[in-house]
Amino acid sequence: MGRVVALLLLAFVVGRILALLEQPILRREPVVRPFRRATVLTAVTESPVAERVVFWDFDGTLARRDGLFAGALIDALRQVDASIAVDREDVRPHLRSGFPWHTPDVTTSPLAPQEWWERLRPVFERAYRACGVGDGVAVAAASASGVATQFYRRDAWELIDGAADALDLVRYAGYANVILSNHGPELPALIDDLGLHVDLTITSAAVGIEKPNPALFRYALEAADAGSDTWMIGDNPIADVQGAEALGIRALLADGAYPDSRGVTILEAARIVAASG
Repeated sequence: MGRVVALLLLAFVVGRILALLEQPILRREPVVRPFRRATVLTAVTESPVAERVVFWDFDGTLARRDGLFAGALIDALRQVDASIAVDREDVRPHLRSGFPWHTPDVTTSPLAPQEWWERLRPVFERAYRACGVGDGVAVAAASASGVATQFYRRDAWELIDGAADALDLVRYAGYANVILSNHGPELPALIDDLGLHVDLTITSAAVGIEKPNPALFRYALEAADAGSDTWMIGDNPIADVQGAEALGIRALLADGAYPDSRGVTILEAARIVAASG
């Protein structure tokens, strides 16, 4: 009796296996989510396809503004009173604190552009007053319409040699280009104005987190659907290189635009990435 039951059970199992083999195999097609040029993704949808991504810093890596914020403060001051004899070297020492990237461990909620600039207004006013600028002029020049407008003027910026070619090179190698920068809220518009073709722009002002805080890199990895084949290229050895490597992201110091460079040019960095694939 036991042998009969065993044979019946074996026949049942064999029958089920044959039935399953006759069914068509269902294959899930990969879903590729197109990249969008955006400042912040309020919701990130998981995708079964991981992207090959290169994160790029902006200031000093792809583009530069003469004098950066010190230059913008002087430009704004000239708009209010061109007779005041203050230059960017006078202002620069007073801008070494107060910006959100000076305290990357401190995070905030995402801010609207006007709110972001309003938080910096006391920093600008303090710098002006330290240089002997009167209160009325300091307040007027430090307004968002003053410094912000001057900082993001298209004609105040220039691309670093090789920037467009570097982006094209890694794109042709199959990577998505994502800008990840400690910057103000108007950065995406500036990138468009400069003619840089990128897939996504993540600016710290819109996220409320600054490099090298690991939380910003985690956010960027998720927003870009980045897989294991991911790189960070930037000119800051701490914010860009150490910050990325702490999350297991391969990083290259691309400070070749500086006279005291310790790294490579952006075009050399792009070649290294392209060759790795």
